[in-house]
Amino acid sequence: MEQTTIIIAGLGSAGFSALTTVKRINPKARVVVIDPKEKDIVHPCGLPYALEGIVSYEHLSQDIYLNRMNVEKITGTVQLVDAANHKLIVTSGNNEQLVNFDRAIICTGYKPLVPPIVNIKKYYNNGVYTLSSVQDLLAIKSALHGKQRALVIGAGAIGLEMAYALQVNGLQVTVIEAKDVLPNALDSDMASIVADYCTQNNIALALHAAVNTIEKSNNFIAITNDAQYNADIIIVACGFAPNCDWAIASSLKTSKGGAIVTDNLQVCPDVYAAGDCIECWSVIDKKPLPVKLATSAYKQGVVAAENGMGGNSVYAGTAGTFVTVIGNLEIAATGFSTDVAKERGFSVIAGKISATVKPEYFPSNERLTMKVLCDIHGKVIGAQAIGHGAASRINIVSLAINKGLTIDDLLQSEMAYCPAVSEVNDILLKACEFAKRRMK
Repeated sequence: MEQTTIIIAGLGSAGFSALTTVKRINPKARVVVIDPKEKDIVHPCGLPYALEGIVSYEHLSQDIYLNRMNVEKITGTVQLVDAANHKLIVTSGNNEQLVNFDRAIICTGYKPLVPPIVNIKKYYNNGVYTLSSVQDLLAIKSALHGKQRALVIGAGAIGLEMAYALQVNGLQVTVIEAKDVLPNALDSDMASIVADYCTQNNIALALHAAVNTIEKSNNFIAITNDAQYNADIIIVACGFAPNCDWAIASSLKTSKGGAIVTDNLQVCPDVYAAGDCIECWSVIDKKPLPVKLATSAYKQGVVAAENGMGGNSVYAGTAGTFVTVIGNLEIAATGFSTDVAKERGFSVIAGKISATVKPEYFPSNERLTMKVLCDIHGKVIGAQAIGHGAASRINIVSLAINKGLTIDDLLQSEMAYCPAVSEVNDILLKACEFAKRRMK
């Protein structure tokens, strides 16, 4: 009996979880991995911290196909999927290869989003850099020698993490962002806390400004509508776009933003997709939600693999739960921000508190700002937290969102209490109390 061939294209978070799921279901399955990277697994979320010096860049990449998993590997890039004939076209340099499959799980991920800035492509990898790979990190690290001023375009998580890392490396850093810091993730009042922290740590912010043109003489000049910014090096951190050229070439359905449209992660018979290359949707209202998170990708990879192996699992959608650390400031969010919720038709009620994590009399205390959002019926639709213990509270709210819980449901929960850990009434529950009062 001929062995079934499972193709996994891409080994980011989604591809890795798909691979391990396939091997869990059938350890003897023939799995062929297709990926262009020299090393299989790259942890891009760790790249800014490697530049900062917290982690070693060598630990961000690892080979797993040789790790006793009996996995074959083709180094290359998927160019076309012929689903009807169960074939893939894969290229590596000038070489083209036809690969047969019984089931395919496509996890080609993302590519850095290139903003429409005049001359930006002219200077790519020559003073202007993106950050999505270890190679990018090494190029930036090498380019820092003798540099004094850095400009970061974009104040999302990667942009702010990079700004802090560059500042730690001794550069004067300016961040330019068309909106607020961490746009779409934080409300303006919460974003201001992060902005103040950046300023206090010698990171200059130019918010609600957009770079139109980049020029170069002795150094780079980034030009906005009303200002010019000088820099020796520029980091572009404007987000990511789905890596789906192959899907367009294959006449597969894609969204307006270029992501693959799936039916519960299935693209067509015997072909599945997961991760940053697909159009994701919110667990709250089931509408498309442009999320590029490792946690979401990982769960999608599991479901895609389970169904590719004959299962009937359901991916409910994402809450968009994330956390980042800028210096020693922990920032986390889940669900919708107020503006995003209103854009999607929700009436929003918020409860917010800023307080010490432990009782005031306890030493070594730290502060946490917590904001919880619900609709007019009390259903939890979002939360944001900044400070010590932000992620642990946000994870609780993420669970509440995924289970469709209300503010009352959260208030009925019990949270562990010890003076060395928290108040009797946790900050999260206090924020919920404030939200409930506003519902009346």
